[in-house]
Amino acid sequence: MSISPSARSASPVFRVLGRGAAVLGVAALAVLGLQPAAQARPAAPVVHAAPAAAVARDAAPDLEPVCDTPGKGRAACYALRATGQPPLLRLSASATPAGLGPQDIQSAYSLPADGGAGQTIAIVDAYDNPNAEADLAVYRQQYGLPPCTTANGCFRKVDQRGGTSYPQPSETWAGEVALDLDMVSAAAPAAHILLVVTDNDGLENLAAGVDEAVALGAKYVSNSYGRLGDLAGDLAAYGASYDHPGVAVVAASGDNKYGVSFPSTLPTVTAVGGTTLTADPGSARGWSETVWARDNYGPGSGCAALQAKPGFQKDTGCTGRSVADVSAVADNVAVYLTYGAQGTGWQRYGGTSAATPVIASLYALAGPPRPGTYPNAYPYAAGGAGLNDITTGSNGTCAAAYLCTGVPGYDGPTGLGTPAGLAAFRSGPHGTLSGTVKDAATGKPVAHATVGSGLDITTTDAEGAYTLDLPAGTVKDLTVKAFGYTAAVPVTLTIADGQSLTRDVELAPIPREHVRGKVTDGSGHGWPLYAKVTVAGSPEAPVWTDPATGAYRLDLPQGADYTLDVTSSLPGYEPREHGVTVGRKPVTADVALTADPDAATAVGYTLEREGGTQTFDSTTGAPRGWTVVNAPGTDSGWEFDDPIERGNLTGGSGAFAVAESDNGPIGPHQDTQLISPVYDFSAGQSAELTFKTEYGYNPNNQQMSVDVTTDGGATWTTAWSSPKSSDSVQNRTLHVGLGAYAGHKAVQLRFHFVANWGYHWAVDDVYVATRALVPTPGGLILGTVRDANTRAGLVGATVTDLRNPQTTVTTTATPDDPAVGDGFYTLFAAGPGTHTVSGTASGYATATKKATVHTDRTTSADLALGAGRVTATPHAISGTVVQGRHTTARLRLANTGTAPVTVRVAQPSGTGWLTPHVSQVTLEPGRRTTVTVALDSASPDVTGPGDYRTRITLTGDTPYAITPVPVVLHVTAAHGHDA
Repeated sequence: MSISPSARSASPVFRVLGRGAAVLGVAALAVLGLQPAAQARPAAPVVHAAPAAAVARDAAPDLEPVCDTPGKGRAACYALRATGQPPLLRLSASATPAGLGPQDIQSAYSLPADGGAGQTIAIVDAYDNPNAEADLAVYRQQYGLPPCTTANGCFRKVDQRGGTSYPQPSETWAGEVALDLDMVSAAAPAAHILLVVTDNDGLENLAAGVDEAVALGAKYVSNSYGRLGDLAGDLAAYGASYDHPGVAVVAASGDNKYGVSFPSTLPTVTAVGGTTLTADPGSARGWSETVWARDNYGPGSGCAALQAKPGFQKDTGCTGRSVADVSAVADNVAVYLTYGAQGTGWQRYGGTSAATPVIASLYALAGPPRPGTYPNAYPYAAGGAGLNDITTGSNGTCAAAYLCTGVPGYDGPTGLGTPAGLAAFRSGPHGTLSGTVKDAATGKPVAHATVGSGLDITTTDAEGAYTLDLPAGTVKDLTVKAFGYTAAVPVTLTIADGQSLTRDVELAPIPREHVRGKVTDGSGHGWPLYAKVTVAGSPEAPVWTDPATGAYRLDLPQGADYTLDVTSSLPGYEPREHGVTVGRKPVTADVALTADPDAATAVGYTLEREGGTQTFDSTTGAPRGWTVVNAPGTDSGWEFDDPIERGNLTGGSGAFAVAESDNGPIGPHQDTQLISPVYDFSAGQSAELTFKTEYGYNPNNQQMSVDVTTDGGATWTTAWSSPKSSDSVQNRTLHVGLGAYAGHKAVQLRFHFVANWGYHWAVDDVYVATRALVPTPGGLILGTVRDANTRAGLVGATVTDLRNPQTTVTTTATPDDPAVGDGFYTLFAAGPGTHTVSGTASGYATATKKATVHTDRTTSADLALGAGRVTATPHAISGTVVQGRHTTARLRLANTGTAPVTVRVAQPSGTGWLTPHVSQVTLEPGRRTTVTVALDSASPDVTGPGDYRTRITLTGDTPYAITPVPVVLHVTAAHGHDA
């Protein structure tokens, strides 16, 4: 019989009662979330419990997704939970949770009971589950697994940036987190767990979580989430985050039966399908499996035709990436969750979200992947060894039957099968080579040397040490290379599985030669530039030019060509690559950097634009110089009279240009071009396009682009194209750089709209102009602002040209350049002649200095800012008086600084027994004064004999803290004549 969705909450009870009284006792316990104890206390009569898997199958409740349907650009978790489960936060001593537990999973897949030691398995999920660690502790204690806590270093939770600023909790994703943690614990009890919780379920954030997991050292990353479908842009947008050679990145294939889901479609991940796992005591294995399919749910599978087919996949029914690779249990597993509305304690969960962390754990149990390899290839290389071939069940219908049906060998729903031990998840036999690389002339270690053969490569550390994992057998052409050294002669060695070899290497240094030059402005001023010069491919530290002269020098090994990457410290300049050939003589390499006309932030330049705006004010046709070209079969092209009275929603006003595709009587088929007049960019350093737009867009049947030609339309190059996914925008202004076409005399633009029952595209206020930076007469003043007392550079000080007070800069740190201290500044002074610069900083006196500015040259002007520096003695004050009497103390203040300072002497509140005779004093540099402090025990704040304590707080207009002075008044009782 069929059960309507509204009746599903009652279906578990219906199914249990339907089986009759003979099984009511065991089945009813299952419905309540309980299982009879594995070994019941002897009693008469003895009733033996059915296996956990069998009970669950008998009383299988309906399933519901834990997570909601995701929005655009977001993912859903693939956890499913059984409905109709009553709350069960605690179990009696004689009961175990319903559903499969760790011992079941270990038994079914021939896993060690204590596996995973020394490995860290990462789980990436969206949002936070605040109860994750506490619930994990309950799960592990229930099944006798070792504790995994923050305190013992086994468990770690981080945000997607590796910190502890966790995102907001989610009642839905909390279930996914619990499922993932419990399944890793079940399969690899001794492994450490790294839980990365991302800001939200956006695909870009989840991808960032994978990158962070790998950056934190995880070699196994579980991803139990996805977005339906296979899009052409997936690899370009997110592929790099799931492409980490030497790391097992594992992703769920989804729970929506036949059909694929991202990111399991990517060729670099292990795509995980799902099975139903059932106890089968009569079989040799003790378990049986079939393709998981329940209600509307089953593992995702199929052909990701838009992704490249990995070389290890040999199936012929899919030209792209076939899904899945392997599978594991996806139904009826025990989970403990207490957070949120679904957090009712012990529950039964399923979905490929259960299978995915199990497979990630299998990789961890098998040992670290070999560097440079993709672990999703390992099961294919095993040739069927270490896998249970799943040959029954289906998740739907499809043209290539094996992609939706369990068959011998490879199939879509279960891949190559489920684990049968660890053999299919190992990288193969391998050994370890280690040693030290040293300089043959000096004996010093060589850092950053590369040691390797083919894809097996490692780099030496600061001590010259290396460790390299190699495949067992004969390794050919093992080389050792380092910048500045002659490469070692390639060697061949043989290494056995599990063997550790040691090979130390000495490299002969190559003689070096000087490379000198200057870095200057190349856009008109020609002044020296403070810049960083890096040698491409060199691990050695960069060199910096002299800020005043632009000069630099570095030493490079002879007999090679090098590329110098030159980057200005002064903002607004384009970096440049400059090639040099180093032989047996010194080399001069001067480099001129160009001020960037697009950024237009280089000092000493004024941006000039030359161009105009087309506002499309005429409604009768294209403006003068503009043309509309429609391809044959176009029902309607670009129009200017708002044919369906849409209104100007671009942000412009009046008439506008629009191409319509979705409204009658306008036809549905368009291939129409709106082509601009010819623009002359020959005098421009760059060019730009700005236009206002509004559109409705569907990538399946509509394309929009702005293209450029410099040859009269013979060829067009796209400068802007429509988004990668469906979108709708209003009142948007787009800026498109056209710098690549600067210098061309005949440049044209076209707005190209192609649609087949698409939507529309409206355009207005098209502005096209050239850009050029014009030098302003003047020069550069540069220097360092320091503390006159300590000589330390002051970062954040303000330097002003008093001749042009609106010209100010802020001093910066220079941590990478030991030759130039912190507090450095460069200021453009407009106009030659004498300029006075001032330096200011909080707590410091203003300092000024005159500088003679020469056009297109640099002038140095260092500044030292004075500040008062106050010391107070003695460091503590005390006095003893008979109650009712008073005394005085002296506090000496001295200014050891280089500027006047006003010191404020604060009387603490509630201490009327202490009164300074002045509230503030001003001290010139080198001067001192004495402040008298009255200590009066007759104050109402003195209530009797005893010790009264406070501190005199001293503050002043100085950048240095003034140490407070503790004060103690000892008050004694009055006796005899004292009274």
